[in-house]
Amino acid sequence: MKKRMAIATTATGVLAAALVAIPTSQANAGPLICDPGTRTVKWVSTDHSRVLTHDVKGYEKEYSGGSRKITKTLSHTKTLSSGWTVSGGSSAGFSLGKVLASLDAHVDGSYTHTKGSTTTKSLSVTDTLTNKGQYWFYVGRYKASGYWVGYRCDRGTKWIEQAHGTAKTYAAIVDGAVRCGESVSSKSIAYIVKKQYC
Repeated sequence: MKKRMAIATTATGVLAAALVAIPTSQANAGPLICDPGTRTVKWVSTDHSRVLTHDVKGYEKEYSGGSRKITKTLSHTKTLSSGWTVSGGSSAGFSLGKVLASLDAHVDGSYTHTKGSTTTKSLSVTDTLTNKGQYWFYVGRYKASGYWVGYRCDRGTKWIEQAHGTAKTYAAIVDGAVRCGESVSSKSIAYIVKKQYC
């Protein structure tokens, strides 16, 4: 009997020692879901649109044989800007480049990652017209915008909201000429030109 009690006492002592050896912080900590100190940007909403930045000019090719190279000078009508705003919280760790790069990854296309604005100059557009019909020359850009929330990883167990705001940016110039009646992608700038002018 004394031997059994001694074994039970020893086992209880070992278990108690093991419990004491586990740090309280580890016992209460949740599962690791992120790297401590890292930051991430999440998008509540995003918008992807097409914008005509210069006036649109038409040309009519009245004969069916041969091709003709035509140049049109289009005047600037709209300026697009690229930047961000931060509302509430700390913006530390959420740079303009980080936010715009994240926006780029969430919408179609490739956009600028720096603050700035589009050209305000007139631009010349040259295209070779091969079919008979009415053509419209255009210059435009793809535009992206959205509302973002920035999170910081605490000790690896949860994401903490640190900042939020809006961002907008634009892609490279797209120019060309579209012929009324031809088939073009519904996602292209040529499509909105055709829809508005043909």
